[in-house]
Amino acid sequence: MQPSATALVSRLLVRARLRHLHVLAKAAELRSVQRAAAAVGLTQPSATHVLAELERLLGCRLFDRHARGVTPTPVTIELLPLVRRILDTVNECADAVAAMTNDAGGVVQVAAITGAINGLLAPLLPRFSQRHPEVLVNLQEVDVAQIGAVLARGGIDVVYCRTPDEVPQGWQFEPLVADRLIVVCGPRHPLARRKRLALDDLWRETWLQGPVDSAPRRALDRLASERERAPRYRLVSSRSTAVLVTMLGQDRLLSLVPHSVARPFVAAGQIVALPIELPTPFAPIGALHPVQLRGEATRTLLRFVAAQVGAEGTEG
Repeated sequence: MQPSATALVSRLLVRARLRHLHVLAKAAELRSVQRAAAAVGLTQPSATHVLAELERLLGCRLFDRHARGVTPTPVTIELLPLVRRILDTVNECADAVAAMTNDAGGVVQVAAITGAINGLLAPLLPRFSQRHPEVLVNLQEVDVAQIGAVLARGGIDVVYCRTPDEVPQGWQFEPLVADRLIVVCGPRHPLARRKRLALDDLWRETWLQGPVDSAPRRALDRLASERERAPRYRLVSSRSTAVLVTMLGQDRLLSLVPHSVARPFVAAGQIVALPIELPTPFAPIGALHPVQLRGEATRTLLRFVAAQVGAEGTEG
């Protein structure tokens, strides 16, 4: 009989080890017990034993074996996101312990959207690290849609993002950097050489759209609804800046993006910001953090970023 969830929890807490999860994740990733064993520093018989032991603990088969290697079962496919989350947490624990036992001044867990990283943190973190080498900043990039889930999991000290629709109870938002939406294209696009443009010029071109739930996509749809004809679209939707820059460089396309996101690529000459102002207000980037800060390291980072923005008048 399959054990209950309560029985499984008790069994795993007593007998499971992190090595079980490490081998499981590597075998699923590499589709080979032999390669997984090499990746985690075990012999193949030892890795096979670890997986067999985990299957006994869980009471189910985790892989289908065949001549070319292994294939994860549906159970393993469902388990993998949870297992990877546990392993990521172990890495974060190791970072925190290493920092705190090596005369560090603390750890700051930071989540940030792409615009906040490109337009705010990337220029400032090198200076912060030089001035405060004792503080460990653990930065993870998140989508706007992921912020709620990240906060719900706990452990985040500050989120650099746009003004949220609703500030969570016990948190506060401090706007720091103005931002705006701009139209960009590749350097070889015919409009890249123009000194002046009107909206009608843009509407004759083909556009690369952002994800449906993104602010640039909503703004583009709103602009399109106000025109007599809709523009043509290239049917690729991605949050990846690498995809954006590559597609603009290889095709005759326009895209509407936050200046904070495009800024480093415009500065590098990889894309071009077109000379047109759009009637599309855009929320600023700022710091979302608990009213009661956790640790002096968080306070140090918040003060540094705010002071640097105030001194430089940084715009995203």
